[in-house]
Amino acid sequence: MLAWRLQEAVNLRPEAFGGMAFQREHGITVELDEGAYRFLHSCLEPRALPESGHPAARLAMQLASLGFLCLEENASPRDVAEPAPVPALDLALRSDDAYMLWAPEVVHVAITACCNRSCPGCYVPRSGFGRELTVAEWCALIDQWVSMHVFQLAVGGGEPLLYWGLLEVLRHARARGIVPNLTTNGTLLDAGAVRELECAGAGRVNVSWNGPAVDDGTECQVTRHALRLLLDSALQVGVNVLVTPALLARLPQVLARLEALGVGRVTVLRPKPPALPTKTNRIWYEANRLRRADLRCLRDVLAAWQGVLRIEVDSALVGLMSDADPALLRQRGIYGCAAGRRTCTVWPDGQVTACSFLADLDVGNVQAMSFDELWARGMGWEHLRDRNARSDGGCLGCAVEPQCGGARCVARYERGDLFAGDAECSQQGSKDAHARRAVGH
Repeated sequence: MLAWRLQEAVNLRPEAFGGMAFQREHGITVELDEGAYRFLHSCLEPRALPESGHPAARLAMQLASLGFLCLEENASPRDVAEPAPVPALDLALRSDDAYMLWAPEVVHVAITACCNRSCPGCYVPRSGFGRELTVAEWCALIDQWVSMHVFQLAVGGGEPLLYWGLLEVLRHARARGIVPNLTTNGTLLDAGAVRELECAGAGRVNVSWNGPAVDDGTECQVTRHALRLLLDSALQVGVNVLVTPALLARLPQVLARLEALGVGRVTVLRPKPPALPTKTNRIWYEANRLRRADLRCLRDVLAAWQGVLRIEVDSALVGLMSDADPALLRQRGIYGCAAGRRTCTVWPDGQVTACSFLADLDVGNVQAMSFDELWARGMGWEHLRDRNARSDGGCLGCAVEPQCGGARCVARYERGDLFAGDAECSQQGSKDAHARRAVGH
């Protein structure tokens, strides 16, 4: 007989609102209410196909289409349970219930501060760190993250390929069921390095394509060569495109070039203010930040290319998705700034901060306290975790505010207030204009 079964590549974890499921092979996260999570959890064992009128029928088809459930043929009738009653089956959930997670979904790992390039605007300080964590210490951290049901690592640097124990760290994460994704500048990749990343179980490997310098000359050739090697491998491949005003003018040509290379997935990044400002990086940010008109232009370009390429945006650009169905964003776990609530950053020396661009908001060091204690206490992150802290932050009334809320690092830089609205958001501008008309200005 036919039966539903949970795919082996799925991780489950309970949350206050029900639970979350992560498909490791596809990199998809869904958030489920209590009834839906209970149904999916019941499919750890073969579950009889619900009849078309059963409340679980539609949910089962949704989850199967996303790769969370599979049909098992020739299942023994005595080993197949009857469909369980499921009182609530909508994948949507109340956003306030999902605001704060019991553990991060993704941990950003800055595994080393070493880098072979000096990209302007880089958010990683070259000094100020203590002793870098050893391979054994990173592996011990991974074991803690496994017990907390963390789904993914975003491993970067610096340049992570300069960390001598990188492959061992990646292997350990994969063996423990956590997907270790990697971001690299690509300059150190050769055929041997790509094979080693494959064997180590790296998830998606993203190559940074940053600014005009990669459009021409030797650097462009190196980046293209790295991409060709990765695309010929079994690894999932993506490209991170940092869109400055200069690159925005040529973005359609850049996307066309990437498509011609065979790249299928592009993540668009927004320049962000420096976490630890210096005169040099402040000057860079002021010259390269995206203004409101730039963001509107970017939205139009991405809309034209979505479908040709699979385009994603970083958390500071979720406001561009204002036309999306908020329920769909919730279902897929798509949020804007989730610093200290759903994600965090661990730096090379073990310091834990709310995110890479709020590096001053640290809660301590994993060398002094266990990660789960640091996350649970969240000292200094109280306002980030307070759902009502943004009630006057300028985002109220936006359709995607529960998923976006503006970029906290941008708000603090622009307005001196961590909880202000994003001064350059196109949606923010529309509401400001409406408010001025309402008072007769």
